[in-house]
Amino acid sequence: MGVPKFYRWISERYPCLSEVVKEHQIPEFDNLYLDMNGIIHQCSHPNDDDVHFRISDDKIFTDIFHYLEVLFRIIKPRKVFFMAVDGVAPRAKMNQQRGRRFRSAKEAEDKIKKALEKGETLPTEARFDSNCITPGKFTERKIPSDQFFFQDFIYLTQREKGEHKIMEFIRSEKAKPDHDPNTRHCLYGLDADLIMLGLTSHEAHFSLLREEVRFGGKKTQRVCAPEETTFHLLHLSLMREYIDYEFSVLKDKITFKYDIERIIDDWILMGFLVGNDFIPHLPHLHINHDALPLLYGTYINILPELGGYINESGHLNLPRFEKYLVKLSDFDREHFSEVFVDLKWFESKVGNKYLNEAAGVAAEEAKNYKEKKKSKGQENAICWAALDKNGEEVTEDDDLFETEFRQYKRTYYMTKMGVDVVSDDFLADQAACYVQAIQWILHYYYHGVQSWSWYYPYHYAPFLSDIRNISTLKIHFELGKPFKPFEQLLAVLPAASKNLLPTCYQHLMTSEDSPIIEYYPPDFKTDLNGKQQEWEAVVLIPFIDEKRLLEAMETCNYSLKKEERKRNQHSECLMCWYDRDTEFTYPSPWPEKFPAIERCCTRYKIISLDAWRVDISKNKITRVDQKALYFCGFPTLKHIKHKFFLKKSGVQVFQQSSRGENMMLEILSVENIASSVLGKSVFVNWPHLEEARVVGISDGETKFYLEEPPGTQKLYLGRTAPPSKVVHLGDKEQSNWTKEVQGISEYYLRRKGIIINETSAVVYAQLLTGRKYQINQNGEVRLEKQWSKQVLPFVYQTIVKDIRAFDSRFSNIKTLDDLFPPRSMVFMLGTPYYGCTGEVQDSGDVITEGRIRVVFSIPCEPNLDALIQNQHKYSIKYNPGYVLASRLGVSGYLVSRFTGSIFIGRGSRRNPHGDHKANVGLNLKFNKKNEEVPGYTKKVGSEWMYSSAAEQLLAEYLERAPELFSYIAKNSQEDVFYEDDIWPGENENGAEKVQEIITWLKGHPVSTLSRSSCDLQILDAAIVEKIEEEVEKCKQRKNNKKVRVTVKPHLLYRPLEQQHGVIPDRDAEFRLFDRVVNVRENFSVPVGLRGTIIGIKGANREADVLFEVLFDEEFPGGLTIRCSPGRGYRLPTSALVNLTHGSRSETGNQKLTAIVKPQPAVNHYSSNSSISSGHLGGLNHSPQSLFVPTQVRLLVFSFFLPPYKSQADFVTSYMNKPHSTNEYHNVQSMDHVCWPASSHMPPVSTPVTELSRICSLVGMPQPDFSFLRTPQTMTVCQVKLSNGLLVHGPQCHSENEAKEKAALFALQQLGSLGVNFPLPPPIFPNYPPAVPPGTIPPVFPQPTGKVFGSSKYLLLGRLGGSVG
Repeated sequence: MGVPKFYRWISERYPCLSEVVKEHQIPEFDNLYLDMNGIIHQCSHPNDDDVHFRISDDKIFTDIFHYLEVLFRIIKPRKVFFMAVDGVAPRAKMNQQRGRRFRSAKEAEDKIKKALEKGETLPTEARFDSNCITPGKFTERKIPSDQFFFQDFIYLTQREKGEHKIMEFIRSEKAKPDHDPNTRHCLYGLDADLIMLGLTSHEAHFSLLREEVRFGGKKTQRVCAPEETTFHLLHLSLMREYIDYEFSVLKDKITFKYDIERIIDDWILMGFLVGNDFIPHLPHLHINHDALPLLYGTYINILPELGGYINESGHLNLPRFEKYLVKLSDFDREHFSEVFVDLKWFESKVGNKYLNEAAGVAAEEAKNYKEKKKSKGQENAICWAALDKNGEEVTEDDDLFETEFRQYKRTYYMTKMGVDVVSDDFLADQAACYVQAIQWILHYYYHGVQSWSWYYPYHYAPFLSDIRNISTLKIHFELGKPFKPFEQLLAVLPAASKNLLPTCYQHLMTSEDSPIIEYYPPDFKTDLNGKQQEWEAVVLIPFIDEKRLLEAMETCNYSLKKEERKRNQHSECLMCWYDRDTEFTYPSPWPEKFPAIERCCTRYKIISLDAWRVDISKNKITRVDQKALYFCGFPTLKHIKHKFFLKKSGVQVFQQSSRGENMMLEILSVENIASSVLGKSVFVNWPHLEEARVVGISDGETKFYLEEPPGTQKLYLGRTAPPSKVVHLGDKEQSNWTKEVQGISEYYLRRKGIIINETSAVVYAQLLTGRKYQINQNGEVRLEKQWSKQVLPFVYQTIVKDIRAFDSRFSNIKTLDDLFPPRSMVFMLGTPYYGCTGEVQDSGDVITEGRIRVVFSIPCEPNLDALIQNQHKYSIKYNPGYVLASRLGVSGYLVSRFTGSIFIGRGSRRNPHGDHKANVGLNLKFNKKNEEVPGYTKKVGSEWMYSSAAEQLLAEYLERAPELFSYIAKNSQEDVFYEDDIWPGENENGAEKVQEIITWLKGHPVSTLSRSSCDLQILDAAIVEKIEEEVEKCKQRKNNKKVRVTVKPHLLYRPLEQQHGVIPDRDAEFRLFDRVVNVRENFSVPVGLRGTIIGIKGANREADVLFEVLFDEEFPGGLTIRCSPGRGYRLPTSALVNLTHGSRSETGNQKLTAIVKPQPAVNHYSSNSSISSGHLGGLNHSPQSLFVPTQVRLLVFSFFLPPYKSQADFVTSYMNKPHSTNEYHNVQSMDHVCWPASSHMPPVSTPVTELSRICSLVGMPQPDFSFLRTPQTMTVCQVKLSNGLLVHGPQCHSENEAKEKAALFALQQLGSLGVNFPLPPPIFPNYPPAVPPGTIPPVFPQPTGKVFGSSKYLLLGRLGGSVG
């Protein structure tokens, strides 16, 4: 666990420290190290709270191997891949392991007991015991060595703590004479103390990879699939610079050399004082109570007096350390003074000088002590010297304070440590033990294990003021030897986990005759000791006596089986490497999951346990000038002039405002020569720099921009003047510019803790997406940078130019022969055969003509057109809140409130009991996070819609707690409600009622459903199931064929690592139902596998857009995304070629595609199920009307159609013109309706033109479109119609896209009003109707207001005989 709460604290104090891992921004790493412990826990017990959860060994190991594969492919190390499985730990660590495992077993037992008491039936299979993740047990399963990672070296070690073995390896590499100081390291692990470990290396380029941590709020289930996990990179390069800023004031205070490497060493030492894996925390010194600022402030004050640094490369300078602790011990008095104020008040009430008899005894001892001290001097004083006032006059109050202070500490030692007499010898021993522990830890972190047998022998630490006279302390350790695996298991496991041990040892944990039975108590106490979380509590179990343990095991060792004896020994390290001269077939150790390796080129050797031990004197520090050469992806603060200061600014970290001080960075003014960067390459987003191409600059009044032909994206190097144009901005553009600057400034301040100050220029740039092979007219091949089509704004003072960046990407591909060798895989980007997979043939006879010979496979493709037309039949139907409210008989406010969050406090509003609040809301919508729960809620524009499932859930809730609904309805103005106010009766227990509701909510399946972004367009599960059916039908036809053609090379795309991140076809647009093929090699989805887009996750940046794809086949690592298991995955645009885009291009226009949006549901509860010919739901219709209204609900779809020449192009929207409220025209048959000729129906190309045409038809002015800018520089369009309708569209990248989507939303808003209309003839007569003839009950009561003015109503037709 490392240092509790440490990760959150440093992330809040230093806001730029971490960044979310994005596929296109991952730095290039040389070495990747995995602390396997975190992966094993993640994959084996993702949900400890679920007592019904069961998992097989096969599933655990399959998930572990998959996790390994994904982590490797995320980082792609160039040289070393190091997997470290925890081995037997030093004795100092075992005490903590023992406490954790006893607590874990106790918690599991309690949860099972509670479940049985509730009458729950538990599975008969044994539950997974997470205590088996202990050296000697979990690693008994053979780890397959059939890894296919062709790096320089792969290491697997199972000795000691995994992360410390990693650091041992790094130290050994650094000691080599040819070590590269610019080696780039990535260490994966969950422990916060990895930050300390990484910093002990003093390497310049070191990052930590870890899963995203969410603090506060609802506890969420851990996700085992790495594809579903958000990863963070914590940059130690920035951490080093932030530490430099933290202590920079010392540069002018100390007389010796200011050395940041030595400062970092002392910073690591200070971190150990707030607790870690080996020692308890000092009393009252808690991170969440500002312990770290106290430690840092004390260090800054005392260092100038020390004459040097405290931590000398892992060795304590005891005299300096003592002076630091003496200064720090003022904290003990300050903390007690708060207690003493309360004691003085108590004294005034009881009239007693001393508060108890013990305090009186302490006073007499203090008096005797002072007399003794006068005669004997200070030579034996260790702790009581803290009671003196340094020669100052001692008043009676001071005397009382010191007496009470001493008694306060005496009580602590007597109650916590169980001693009867707190003597000087006892305190001296406490001080010596604690300092010895700090020295052991430092040595362990910097040089390795100093003693295997040493451990801290107490559950609690002494007071700071009691750690004295340590400067002459002699610290000595015996190295000893580590436990064997079974010895470790018996030392740390509770009796409940006895089955993890060989049978011959189990009786030692359970039998009353066991000589060590007292070490396995069935019940035990825990002590929070000032902490808040139960997992932080001290587990009060006895420490194992090593000698007694080994003696007890001795008699059992003879009963071990041969296989068990083999397990009970320390493993060596294994090193593998790639050898092109070695080739053989490696049989799979697990054929059911992994195929044999037909061409294995791997060699291995065993490495001794001590091979990486380095002499302390060789543990050197290498220094690097980070400003001289920038390594992309390793952020630094050095390139832009700024000042820094600490301030409570509430910077947002982990989705919450930080609580303590933030290290703020304020950018200093720069000279505005922005025009000099036009057309050039710069780095943006300081300090997490990304390369970009500048295409425009604006100062708010004028704008310079590149004037290039469409598709041109070149850099203008040297003194080459770029083709540019200057325009003057109008009032609206100037206003938008100001909003852009405000949005960017606010983002930097709130998220990064960076103050931008006044902005003189905004730079518009295209981010680098990757590199792509380009072929010139001579057939030469070059790897050229590719830039995003999206243009983003950046303020000028945050860009960095004229820096030298390290670029290791080199290519051996120079010619077409190199790029397209025979047997290589390619994809077609031209027509015909767009997106088809091909194999390159021998092209020697045509390559001189600039052609490549390829054999393409043309598979059968499913026909989804009918499904697209009838999709509404399978979609989940959503209704506005007022519809649910009317059905349930409650207000719309209650629907909105109960589907969100509702907090109930203890007690009453007038007399609250504590700050605890329970959330009894259904949590189906999240406005701040812009998230919804698919299948229950959907956000359309700014309005929330609800499904029938949400309605049923609300109805059940209403039945369970009607008094809660009633109370909240009457007190809607309140934010927090209270138990005793809701259930005020004497016989009613509000706390029990709340607990019943919470238990019901937790037990409901909806509590485990995942949220999704409101920006996510998805196809519902029923539609996905139909797509799977169509794909299966297609597979049965089996009419795949092959064609052999010669192709121009620029129409071929070959998946290559060097082209990672580049979009294969930049012109392709992706939509729901589109058929795609995966073109990314060496990832979970097999290259060449086809699928269908079933979801689109929008993003602020083009490269962050993700597509949910249902693939045609199941594959290892596949996800379950509303589909059959193992067939889903989320992929970026760069991984896909859009087959449907090729079909659209081939036909010369757009193919029929619908953008799926929520639809109103049929009201099955309406009594108005039939309609007379004389009364049509209150609507006025003229006898001259073209349409006869029937009870059919209206939906507006936006269709994109090619100019079909058949009679089935499209049916446009018409409207009727009422003349009288009493005149109606009844048509018995639809055949009698005179429809306009299809040839006169213009195709609808876009939602904007469709909306404009409708306005023209009804005689309204054209819609008014206006645009807004978000802080993330996205565009939102607002549509206003003359009838008062106002609609906001979603956030988009461009004004054109925003305008189209806002128009679509406006059409849907009009359609959701439920206007009745007859059915026009079907567009596709061959498709059967979606609904049988007859009437359909209306969804909504007929509106009293008018849609288009006083007498006009919008009427739209249908498609394919189906009802929208």
